[in-house]
Amino acid sequence: MWLRFLPFLFLLLLSQASAMQQEPIDVPFESAGIVGSPIEVTGNITVQETVAGNEVSSLWLENVVARNISNKPILLLVGVLDAVGPRSDGGYELVIDRFFSERLIQPAERIPLPYGTGQRGECCISPLGEVNEPKASFHVEFVQFVDGSTFGNPATAKNQLASRQSTFHLLQELERLYSEQGEQKFIAGLGKASNASTAMVLIQRTQAHKGTVAAISQLRKMLALADKRKMIIGNKPTR
Repeated sequence: MWLRFLPFLFLLLLSQASAMQQEPIDVPFESAGIVGSPIEVTGNITVQETVAGNEVSSLWLENVVARNISNKPILLLVGVLDAVGPRSDGGYELVIDRFFSERLIQPAERIPLPYGTGQRGECCISPLGEVNEPKASFHVEFVQFVDGSTFGNPATAKNQLASRQSTFHLLQELERLYSEQGEQKFIAGLGKASNASTAMVLIQRTQAHKGTVAAISQLRKMLALADKRKMIIGNKPTR
């Protein structure tokens, strides 16, 4: 009679065993990049996995730094960090766009890359299946320098460049609202803006903490800077 319960006992023991939390695992980081890349990336990554049944939760901790090894300031950086644990994925896309900011990625500057750190969950794995060999690497997809020259494939930055243009037009519209219809229309337009770019977030924070005058001043500086940079890279906007 007890033989009938052996399969259930086996599954129970397997579930209990698989739910145990593993110790943090060092994920070897391959620092070698594409030949000629203006970005050098180094660092270390660890992952801690917990498997329960056919689900795995993973805690990724990353200490990765990118350095501009070119002799030019960088305006836009698009890259992909590939990170694989025994049963989990910690990869992410990195986008740093300084188009509306005075702060460029200067030659020799080191930029910490904290993005992607945190808890993740994945479903439908096989607890008894083969595990991956932990490894990580960073690949530069596209770089745009402040002088308009580029490195990599522009197609990989298509979405970011479109978002940049959308942000520019939204800033223009907000400036027009303020100039033609006043503060209340500007605040209303700012509140309705669904654009989540860094520039828009900064203006919203400035308006909330320092008031409309400070926000408008910041917005106009961004527009003037954008005009200047678009002229340099050969795509002058119409105002």
